[in-house]
Amino acid sequence: MAIPVIYQLLTMVLLMVVGVILNKKKFLTESNAKGLSIVLTRVAVPANMIVLMQRPFSHEILIGFLKTCGGTFLMCSLGAVLFFIIGKAMKMQFPELGLFSGGGVYSNVIFMGQPLIMAMYGEDGLIFCVAVMFTCNVFLFTVCSVLFAIGSGKRKTVGRMLREAFLNLICISAVIGVFCFVNSISLPQPIYDALEFSANTTVCLSMIYIGTLLAVANIKEIFKDKKVYVFSFVTLIIMPLFTKAVASLFLDGIALSVLVVLMGTPAAAALPSFAEIYGNDEKRASEYVFVSTIFSVVTLPLVAQFLCIS
Repeated sequence: MAIPVIYQLLTMVLLMVVGVILNKKKFLTESNAKGLSIVLTRVAVPANMIVLMQRPFSHEILIGFLKTCGGTFLMCSLGAVLFFIIGKAMKMQFPELGLFSGGGVYSNVIFMGQPLIMAMYGEDGLIFCVAVMFTCNVFLFTVCSVLFAIGSGKRKTVGRMLREAFLNLICISAVIGVFCFVNSISLPQPIYDALEFSANTTVCLSMIYIGTLLAVANIKEIFKDKKVYVFSFVTLIIMPLFTKAVASLFLDGIALSVLVVLMGTPAAAALPSFAEIYGNDEKRASEYVFVSTIFSVVTLPLVAQFLCIS
């Protein structure tokens, strides 16, 4: 189980190195990199979610999909509580505590999780990956947005929060994908091909984007702070163990393994920009992304080998 994950991670690391080089050579600046993030979240990822659901309808898969959505929201909620308790024990206060709690469960499901699941389980696992991505996106724009905003003076109304949670391209594309799946609707070939070509850029662009984030990090300063180690340990080790223990009560097979792996991915590459939107500490968020991404090269193969069902 660990071998395909290691190969996939090495491929992703090489692409991250490309991002670092492009940034160091001034070919891809930090502002340009944000443009990559926009292309990913508004084009590549939504297209991917529709493409992944283009398959014959199966009642068993639909039930597993819905159960995975419920299990993901539960684990994100429990994980946020766990991070909150740990943060309090470390004497954190808002808004730092909010970033620690929300950032801990805002994992890199979209950019790192999907290629890993493809390497491990192929297309059978990707449909459950869509369920996790959809639910994490809803959790981000609801619970995480509240946590990030506490103490920063940028809270949003409940109505606006719900609109942003459900009326965005990722959620809308997931709904379209599920609708096509349930009704066994096959898209016309030109539309499908256009979506597939867009979806195929996800891994390459996302890893290059992460590489640009790593290129501007002050490595010496980052590794002096014990908080980033605690954050990474809980994100990469405790969360998948916790997910395995709890989610195995109502999930099994590939659905369970997909959720365990995805809950053990590092902090999302988009965490710094999202923290900035809510007036939180973008620099601290970048440190969480950097350290957890580096350590995930070691932890993710271990999670795949010892926690996932072959």
